[in-house]
Amino acid sequence: SWAFALAKASACNSQELTNLAWAFATAGRTEDEALFTSLAKAVEHTLASFTSQGLSNTAWAFAKVGHLEATLFKAISRAARSKLKTFNAQDFANTVWAFAKLGQFDGELFTALAKDAARHGDGHNAQGLANTVWSFAKAGHLDEGLFKGFASQVRRKLKDFNSQDLANTAWAFAKACHPDESLFASISGACVACLEDFNAQDLVNTAWAFAKLGHFDQSLFAAVARRFRDSGAMNDDQLSAQFIANVAWAFSKVSEAGKLEQATSEELFRDLATAAEATVADFTAADLANVAWAFANANQMDPTLFQALANRAENFLDDFNDEELDNAEWAFARAGMHRIVKRLKQNRKRAVEDAAAAKAEVGEVDVSGCGTIVVAGGGIGGAACAVALQKRGFDVVVLESDPSFDARKQGYGLTVQRQDAVNAMGIDLAADDAPSTSHYTFDDRGHILGVFGEAFGGRDTGKERKECKNSGRFIHIPRQVLRLRLLEAVRPGTIRWNSRLEGFKTSKKNPKLIRVKLTGGDAIDAALLVGSDGIFSTVRRRLALPGDRLNYVGLMVVLGIVDDSILNVPLTKRRIFETVDGSTRIYVMPFTTSSTMWQLSFPMEEKEARELAKDQNALKMEITRRCAAWHEPIPELLANTPLDGFSGYPVYDRELLEPEVLRKATTDAGMSRVTLVGDAAHPMTPFKAQGANQAISDAVLLAETLADGVRKYGADEGFDKALPMFEQKMLNRSSRMVVGSREKAKEMHSNLALRPARKVQRETDVDMVRVIKMLRAKGVGAKTSNDERGLDAVVADVMRLCASGGAMEVVENDDKKQKRDRAHITDEKSPSKKQKLLAHIDGEWVKCTLIKTKENGKHKVKLKGGNKVVVPADGVKPL
Repeated sequence: SWAFALAKASACNSQELTNLAWAFATAGRTEDEALFTSLAKAVEHTLASFTSQGLSNTAWAFAKVGHLEATLFKAISRAARSKLKTFNAQDFANTVWAFAKLGQFDGELFTALAKDAARHGDGHNAQGLANTVWSFAKAGHLDEGLFKGFASQVRRKLKDFNSQDLANTAWAFAKACHPDESLFASISGACVACLEDFNAQDLVNTAWAFAKLGHFDQSLFAAVARRFRDSGAMNDDQLSAQFIANVAWAFSKVSEAGKLEQATSEELFRDLATAAEATVADFTAADLANVAWAFANANQMDPTLFQALANRAENFLDDFNDEELDNAEWAFARAGMHRIVKRLKQNRKRAVEDAAAAKAEVGEVDVSGCGTIVVAGGGIGGAACAVALQKRGFDVVVLESDPSFDARKQGYGLTVQRQDAVNAMGIDLAADDAPSTSHYTFDDRGHILGVFGEAFGGRDTGKERKECKNSGRFIHIPRQVLRLRLLEAVRPGTIRWNSRLEGFKTSKKNPKLIRVKLTGGDAIDAALLVGSDGIFSTVRRRLALPGDRLNYVGLMVVLGIVDDSILNVPLTKRRIFETVDGSTRIYVMPFTTSSTMWQLSFPMEEKEARELAKDQNALKMEITRRCAAWHEPIPELLANTPLDGFSGYPVYDRELLEPEVLRKATTDAGMSRVTLVGDAAHPMTPFKAQGANQAISDAVLLAETLADGVRKYGADEGFDKALPMFEQKMLNRSSRMVVGSREKAKEMHSNLALRPARKVQRETDVDMVRVIKMLRAKGVGAKTSNDERGLDAVVADVMRLCASGGAMEVVENDDKKQKRDRAHITDEKSPSKKQKLLAHIDGEWVKCTLIKTKENGKHKVKLKGGNKVVVPADGVKPL
């Protein structure tokens, strides 16, 4: 019995403990928390005597009941690594599944398991293999070679896969961005053969996986659509909001590719809309934004559904985060739901005004009795903390190991995306901006894969951009310049140069103070210690967070800067471009108005990457070799970067840090007045350009939350009340960026990066797939930057043409053969000025007169009453 097992657990040997755990897990006793807590302690004490089978079965049992004991799994990881050679295929599969299922993505263990995976290929049964593949994908261990090996193993076992095995395997390969055409053709056939056995989640995962990898098997998607209808999944509340959004996204991709009959697509989306309407009362703000975006993106604006979504959104006006609000506004606007769009915009404006008023109120709080806040690290995050905290009146000391500001290299460029946070600190970066108005993605031959930006119809269309104003757009700025602007805003003496934190502990004088010890022997009593000391944070390491370790994402990054005096090319002026070949990627952006920065990244084993980062000559040879045959100016750009003008490093991040774990670690150590910000709290890959932005946002949030805590609870209790709230908000916000940047890292270095029109500019209302095809057919690409009209102008003409349904012919200039990419636009279908038309306004077609058609394809028209409005390209038709 349960009580007997609990009483005897401490006296059991290793085999008996394994049997107990396995038996209760197999019986589905998920409620026996006390038993598994007791078993965990007993297992940990006797782990040295466990066999490989005992280890794997025990780990499997704890995962099966969902009982996580982090210290136990850390110990099992060490034991498993020492016994890997004795593991059989079942031991291997059970272990990797258990760690993935409980979210214990132990980097050392998964790396060791990955190296040993090939040995067990033929030993797995179908379920063991499917679970293994799923587990590595779930853990984010997505090595190309590993999944290539898995693909061979799956082919041999595919006939034995059941529905869940098939769905999980497809999901795993999609998550790994591994588009194996022949494998997915086989999986597709196997899915169709047993689709009757698929449950709702299997159907969703399968549809998402095939769409994600661009494998649009017409027979499979038609069968999946029928199965959704016939299984009753749409009617039985089996589909969550996220499932509905995923299915809508997947089938929109299939429809775009022309691989689904219109009648089938329309029926599926009607059923999806009905399912969403039935459950909309349970939607959260995030659910609303996701579903609305998915349907609008699929051009399926079901009026009844969107009315239901709009009604529900009225309850969540204050609950949308920035990204959700942007998506909801765009989706409702596209669906013609102008009332809710207006409400959302009004609420956004009111929220800004309320926040400003709240900040003013908090700013009046007397914080003079709060003591000294010590910030470890004087990089961008630490400097931002000092500025934000001092604006609230706090006493701040920043410890920086550099001997002076100039001791650090100039650093590379970054893009400031959260100007609200920068503006909150009173920092003006406009004069330091190196602006760009367009963003291109090319393949290695220079063909355009994607394009967007202000040059093609953003919110400032038709207006001359004012580069010296903080208008809310992104700012491109050298990292060290941003750091300087922040340091210029702190009080004199705030930064203690040449000061490195050695350790910290609770002060003997006052248990609420933290005694911060420096390497030179000095010490400071801090009311709060803020770790802003980067991805290799000393503060974080000394907190000894359970299961905490670096995660190598499998990529090497090399960054370089080239001054215009060395190389000046049109393609890099006022423009961002990235070039991909399915493995290697380069991203090029303005560094200053007279220099260019590039970032080259490619897959590489960790050990090799660490060695290469130490040898500049070898690094230069590697990057020039990789891109020698790429389109201009890339080979020249890399070749002309001086040896002291670039550097490389392996890319790491960490697993998501839960707020409760961080707070528990500090309180258990008796040091509740310690917290983390920036890369010390949530390091991420550079592929969403969010690291510095998140650190700045952390700084502003910390200052506001602490000041509010002091206002509500006083100087003595204010910090203790504020820190849990700050950490919750910070880590919840940043977690999406950590996950998103890791996924983008994988996608950008896979064949998925070569798919046309991955990035779509919403404001243009243009079929970007058609635009890309037309650009490719006419030879418009990277080399067109040499055209006297400019690349942006040529592309804008093509986008305008596509919006109006016209035709394009390329005219060769006989005097200048090299300019074959100049485009002559002949547009026979565009309406003429003063032509009588019908315009689609607020859901109705009304009479109007055309004033002009803009370059982005939109039409300015005059209505009967004299009002002038702008309508989308497809928003007019002949009278």
